[in-house]
Amino acid sequence: MTHSRLPDAPALIGPKISLNRAILTLALPAVVENLLQTVVFFSDTVMIGWIRDPAALAAVGLAGTLFYLLMTLFGALAVSATALVARAWGAGDKQRAQSVAAQALLLCGVFSLVGTIVLLPFAPSYLRLMGGDPDVVAQGTLYIRIVLWSSVFNFPMMVANGIMRGAGDTRTPMWNTMVMNGWNIVVSYVLIFGAFGFPQMGLAGAAIGTTTARAVGGILAVGALLGKRTLLRVPWRDLFRWNGRAARRLLQLAVPTAIEGSIAQSGFILFTRMVASLGTATLAAHQIALRVESLSYMPAWGLAAAATTIVGQALGAGRMEQAEASIRRTILFSIGFNVLLGLSFVLFSRSIVSIFGSTPEVLDLAALAVAISAAELLGIGIEMILAGGMRGAGDTRTPMYVTLAGVLLLRLPVVYLLAITLGWGLAGVWWGTAIDWAGRTILLWFLFRRGHWKTIRLEDED
Repeated sequence: MTHSRLPDAPALIGPKISLNRAILTLALPAVVENLLQTVVFFSDTVMIGWIRDPAALAAVGLAGTLFYLLMTLFGALAVSATALVARAWGAGDKQRAQSVAAQALLLCGVFSLVGTIVLLPFAPSYLRLMGGDPDVVAQGTLYIRIVLWSSVFNFPMMVANGIMRGAGDTRTPMWNTMVMNGWNIVVSYVLIFGAFGFPQMGLAGAAIGTTTARAVGGILAVGALLGKRTLLRVPWRDLFRWNGRAARRLLQLAVPTAIEGSIAQSGFILFTRMVASLGTATLAAHQIALRVESLSYMPAWGLAAAATTIVGQALGAGRMEQAEASIRRTILFSIGFNVLLGLSFVLFSRSIVSIFGSTPEVLDLAALAVAISAAELLGIGIEMILAGGMRGAGDTRTPMYVTLAGVLLLRLPVVYLLAITLGWGLAGVWWGTAIDWAGRTILLWFLFRRGHWKTIRLEDED
């Protein structure tokens, strides 16, 4: 294959480039992007909380487990696209980077359309299976059916953003997310509460706000790749050209990550089912605590994205030492942030959850869960960064095995023991989760030190 060099590629992996600078250049926009997503989760939950209907909060929580599962599956394709584009970009192979990007978008578009059509009829059955009360099932069904239609925009957006990150552009996804989330907040507020003469639609208004915002985000993200708004441009004709080799490479990396995400989300669904058995108020409190906990994913996700890109580009350029150093350095950044965040969760949990405006019972339970969540923050950050770095190297199997062990051996049995058998309730759920994250982190660190991820070779490099 003839390689097309990239004179305009960002100098993220050169010998004279500061590692701190490279990490922060990639991570800060990704952190801001994740912060914007978190703000939307916060605002939606706050607005729904002010409806003062615990069933509405519970419905969004149960519906969210389905959407998170779908996002995990398509996120696996986005991660594989990031890793392969980064590897090609680091090696200076523009043709391979474009081919991978086009095939990733093509696969995602087909899968998202098929998935939407297949899942629409099963919303009520899923919510009943999750243990929702009749009111929760009725509201959740409407919410799911409206938001599902955004999948044809949301999932291609995820993949397009992953492609841009692989080429070293984390700013364009950040700006696109800012526009999308601003739209979401404004439209959701107007339709939930009936502002400015619009009808008061409650939960349905939140669903419409989310759906239309994702349409905006998908158009912006894919449009950036097809136009000239990002470093890697994908010719639109390539979206209609099947490249079996590139598609196979993408799926080979994506499948283990998808299995990992499915295992994690299945475990989350099962232990959410345990929470639902504790009552609607407990489930509503759990959803509030999850929104607060999502603050910890801001630095972890951004730094993990930086590690994936730098490791991929460094290995593509043959710089093994820089790849390993980038993972260790990003872990130090994560530890510093999460220590401060954990202290805030312990000291100010009741003040934080009071923003959500629910009933006193729900807020008291949520405050307890938020305080306990401080114990899991270090584990979340380190585990996500280690896994992100390994995926950037093309090792998607090791994080999958670690997740499988964590869910089956720690999360499900420990949460059931503490929350149900010992009667700790919501506190048992969150202590069990903290134990799970700690165990995964220890195991993944051990496997990282063994260094199998350094030996992974991709097909085009053979």
